[in-house]
Amino acid sequence: MSGQIEAAEAAGRDSSGTSVRIYLPDERLRSFATFYYFVDCTGPLEDFLYPEWGNVRFTTRGEWRVQMGRRYPDQPLNTALFGATDRAAQVVSPGGKTVGFGLTPLGWQRFLAIPADELANRVVPVGDLFGVSGDELLARLIAVDDDDAAGVALFDDVLLGRLAHTRPNRDWAIELDAILRDRPASVERFAASAGLPERTLARRCKKLFGFNPKRLLRRQRFLDTLGKMRVMEQRHYNSLIDPEYFDQAHFVHEFREFMGLSPTQFLSVPRPLMGKAAEAQVAAGITLSFQLPPAPEDRA
Repeated sequence: MSGQIEAAEAAGRDSSGTSVRIYLPDERLRSFATFYYFVDCTGPLEDFLYPEWGNVRFTTRGEWRVQMGRRYPDQPLNTALFGATDRAAQVVSPGGKTVGFGLTPLGWQRFLAIPADELANRVVPVGDLFGVSGDELLARLIAVDDDDAAGVALFDDVLLGRLAHTRPNRDWAIELDAILRDRPASVERFAASAGLPERTLARRCKKLFGFNPKRLLRRQRFLDTLGKMRVMEQRHYNSLIDPEYFDQAHFVHEFREFMGLSPTQFLSVPRPLMGKAAEAQVAAGITLSFQLPPAPEDRA
């Protein structure tokens, strides 16, 4: 197995019997893949997924259904490529196992070469987008279902193979990725930092991130605060609100926009899946702030 596996399992299980294990990918992949995850639940599970970048998920046991209004298919997919999202989705399972990995915007561009806005808030079968059939990958994952290390090795092998046979990211993409990590305060500042007309910036942001610059910056500002709230047990969140929000009412409005519920409701409802995921991320030393990882060194 290439690279050192770093992993952590969230301690304990709740009434749904949910267990989350998270592993970092090979070091050569960390600008492109966020982490690998292995999720089991022995009983019925309901939770929501936060707005996120692209994801690849395989259902190796049972059934997992992710719902976002009419944007996602009615029938669950056993191999699924999720585009970047700018709103929460609901995940429901009667019990089973799902495994997969997250893609950074640069990883999406490098591995898939599909404009991100074409699949934003959408899901499609994996197909052969990673150079091997999604059904074949699913069969191989099922064959090693009780061996996380073998699953990690498989993901590393597939993604490293893809990395070796795809062109480096474009310079402009690496630059926009770096600027977004500094989170410019406005579209005007974003454009100025990139040295681009706003129309060009909008076109490139949609292609790389999936959303226009205004929506993207609103999303990132919200996710920065959500990252701090994820592990909170109390219901007092005022001290965590980003100073760029005008006031608490502005933040509550944005929270409802992206999550579909108020901050108080969010802190009150059970989070059997995402709570365990947050604990596992903390234990594995992975940031909860939704910040992008460093950009790759290679360039086109």
